[in-house]
Amino acid sequence: MLKWFALLSMFACSSALAQTPPPDPIAVIRAQIMQHWFPAPQVNLNYAVSFDLDRDGRIIGQPSVAATSYDHGGTAESLKNAVRGAQPFFLLRPEDYESWKHVATTFTRADKSSTEIYAFTKRGILGVATGMTAAAAKAAMTENGCSVSSPKPTILECKTNNSNQLVVRLTENMSPNVVTAVSYIFQSGAQAQELAGLISAQFHTRPFNRIWHLSDSSTMELDQYSSEPRSANSPVPSWVLTINEPRFLDLDQNALLEKQRASVPSPKF
Repeated sequence: MLKWFALLSMFACSSALAQTPPPDPIAVIRAQIMQHWFPAPQVNLNYAVSFDLDRDGRIIGQPSVAATSYDHGGTAESLKNAVRGAQPFFLLRPEDYESWKHVATTFTRADKSSTEIYAFTKRGILGVATGMTAAAAKAAMTENGCSVSSPKPTILECKTNNSNQLVVRLTENMSPNVVTAVSYIFQSGAQAQELAGLISAQFHTRPFNRIWHLSDSSTMELDQYSSEPRSANSPVPSWVLTINEPRFLDLDQNALLEKQRASVPSPKF
């Protein structure tokens, strides 16, 4: 139990303790299913979906998925696989079990584009998320007990109270500059699969091949951290959890080009 308590607090931030109204459980379940569902563009059917959940958010038996009109290509199976792949469902309060133990809902292809499927997904580590300004990121790091340093203009880093390391990469040419990547380097004796389960539970989304999608433009990966070899003095492996949002690097490059254009004097004829 103590081991799991330490792991559960690893990625937590002080703001996470704030009391917020619980999300609608059916909306949460629908969003998590749609993260795993990739309907073909030509498919324009309605699907009726129903299943029962145990108290851990796992499906009891098999989900029922049926197209409400004739399904020429057997596309309901794709949605059924998405329902199974999305479990266990997160953010379901045990005290509200009666309201989510049975799920009956419908899906259309249009739901995929009209729903914010990452609305309930956590997007930052220790309060630092991509898209934050440099000042906001530094404030969040300080709030978590970090003494922040900046070895380069595009880097903020600090060690947390439990000696883990938080590294933030910034853009260089935007005004203001923003966070484009967040890396958290930590030690854990847990196996990769166990860590993946912990991370999924805290970020409220499941990975595809060890890559978590936190939004349409940001992803997160878990890898072993190999800059320091393991030794008898440090037998516990180090890991790095990294959130990336490359579109900010593209925006930064555009900002640099604008600066370069602005620095060229207007021609006189």
